[in-house]
Amino acid sequence: MKTIYRTIIFTALLSAAATGASGQFLRSAYFMDKSVERHNLNPALVPDRGYVTIPFVGSLNASYTSNNLALSDLFYQRDGKLVTFLDNRVNPEEFLRGLKSNNQINVDMRYDLVQAGWWKNDAFWSFGISVKLNTSLGIPKSLFEFLKEGNGTDGRTYNISDLRMRMDAYTELSVGYARDIDSKWSVGGKLKFLPGLGNLDMRFQNLHATLNDQEWNITSRGELYTSLKGLEFQEKTDDNGSPYISGFDLDSFGMGGFGMAVDMGAQYKFDRNLRFSAAVLDLGFISWSKNATRFAKADGEFTYDGFQLPIGDSDLPSVSDQFDAMKDDLENLFRFKEEGDGTARTSMLVATVVLGAEYGIMDNKITFGLLSTTRFYQPKAYTELTVSANFKPVYWFTGTLSYSTVHSNFQTYGFALNFSPNGFNFFIGSDYMVTKVNSQFIPLNARAENIYFGMSVPLKYRNYKAVKTKSKKEPKFY
Repeated sequence: MKTIYRTIIFTALLSAAATGASGQFLRSAYFMDKSVERHNLNPALVPDRGYVTIPFVGSLNASYTSNNLALSDLFYQRDGKLVTFLDNRVNPEEFLRGLKSNNQINVDMRYDLVQAGWWKNDAFWSFGISVKLNTSLGIPKSLFEFLKEGNGTDGRTYNISDLRMRMDAYTELSVGYARDIDSKWSVGGKLKFLPGLGNLDMRFQNLHATLNDQEWNITSRGELYTSLKGLEFQEKTDDNGSPYISGFDLDSFGMGGFGMAVDMGAQYKFDRNLRFSAAVLDLGFISWSKNATRFAKADGEFTYDGFQLPIGDSDLPSVSDQFDAMKDDLENLFRFKEEGDGTARTSMLVATVVLGAEYGIMDNKITFGLLSTTRFYQPKAYTELTVSANFKPVYWFTGTLSYSTVHSNFQTYGFALNFSPNGFNFFIGSDYMVTKVNSQFIPLNARAENIYFGMSVPLKYRNYKAVKTKSKKEPKFY
């Protein structure tokens, strides 16, 4: 058995401590015309050659972004050791002054089982099967204050509002089509079918805590929706005889819902050197079935003994033990009660709007790109601006150096490399390549991290006869 709060709290407070599993694409690949990844950012931007990925090892994209939280906000060096913010040697003012009133964390992952694209006459067709995970967390500063200062004096009150978490896991089956309308315009689109694997939506509208006589009086109001086939809640009873959810059992697994989405994109070639492009991605929904949905509610009052964190002793616990202690205490604080069977519900995908501009020099062997991506997380959208220099010296190699202005904070840079000799294609890249680590090789100052790599087998060019020559020069499609 596995407690539901262990999953919620571990993900919410430790996702900043690892490279997660802002988006499910690599911005640095947007202007790389050899990359098979670029049409995941804009379905009108297709590679010059068809391709098929190697099944199950084709590509993986994982990313973590935050509007504020870096690892250095949660971990500190004290006496030559790495400790958490809970340690008594970390001053509360030092820890809390770097936090915003609401701290957003987004963790996304895309794993491509099969991806393929091919040219048929003047059109590019594509097909893919992927597994996707989107996680969005909103952690108010008041919760961190409660964690850090929660053993204070009588009469101390904390008002923890708008604590939320959302997770979506689903399979994506996509069919894409792209073509040139004329010498200026190119358009593309994808239709996506989405078997839903699971969804969790938790929100505390209010969690009011007042310390009286070394005991906390808790008033909570929140909701928890889960949509996962075969999920059953388990309950415990508190000292007052009131039941609350302590965990869950999963006795089967399957499709809990079904949805659809579309991608739409276009590119305009102003002249040989200047291009503009735009796209809307993941515009769609998943409807979760009634049989797979459970609903729980937190709406009442109870007493709570408070935190018993073994932090700051001479025999210092490990970092994992410190988080385990906090996790156990929070499990007792977040109390939901099941409210009967759930009802059918619908969740919207995290849509993305992409805008790009590219200018080339030296016969377009070097180009400069400007890219804006806006992800519509709930409750707030986030925009990232990326500038890049793209190098295309030979037909079998392209490279990119990039910098993203919002999350990098001059601590990271981006790169992408695409090798496409005859018979093989390999791609690797990151929008947030860490440049500074501590003595344990941990990137403490990074507010974003991601990695993408993929391998595929190239197919024929768009105009196969154009490259079937002794010169082996790259064909021109302008």
